[in-house]
Amino acid sequence: MAYYDFKKKPALTTKEGEKDVLYPSIVFNGTINTKQLLKQLVARTGYKPGVVEGTLMELVDLVGEYIGQGYRVEVGEFGYFSGKIKSRLVKDKKDLRSPSIQFNGVNFLASKTFKKKATGKLERAQKLFFQVSSQLDDEELKRILLEHVNRYGFITRTTYTELTGRLKNKALEDLKRFAKEGIICKMGRGNQMLFVKNQEDSQTEPNR
Repeated sequence: MAYYDFKKKPALTTKEGEKDVLYPSIVFNGTINTKQLLKQLVARTGYKPGVVEGTLMELVDLVGEYIGQGYRVEVGEFGYFSGKIKSRLVKDKKDLRSPSIQFNGVNFLASKTFKKKATGKLERAQKLFFQVSSQLDDEELKRILLEHVNRYGFITRTTYTELTGRLKNKALEDLKRFAKEGIICKMGRGNQMLFVKNQEDSQTEPNR
């Protein structure tokens, strides 16, 4: 499930006398980092982690090299990558020399196939925040937590906050407490921190 909310149209793009206009904007559930993607790829394909990671690194290097040589690069069903350049503005092209023109990032154009795959159900995020976190007891918090972890394999503090309505600090306290109780395990730190289900707990569950 993906969530959205409404934002005001920026003042710079609003015409004089025009009333405030709202537009929908996606509310991110968090960031899936490379390590998380690699873990999922290994689980899906059965390839060794080192092979998957090495292939990805080589692909990134190769695409970067071709972009630096002036090519537009197609990467499977992802789409096309191409380079961007910048320079100062001039009235006459003769006033600009090659050394003053530099690469400035990368353009990405998604393929039609990838656009079709990158779709899902949408729900307005505001509905989530109507739920007062103080109304949820520990059992309900654990239920919400494990339901998400069992489905996706992990959960972040940001996602837990959006699912339960808990404030940032309270959400982190909950997750660390559940980790101490052995319900989940903490991985990474800082912005890379995430929580996964305790595998030992999963293995002993059937014997209870």
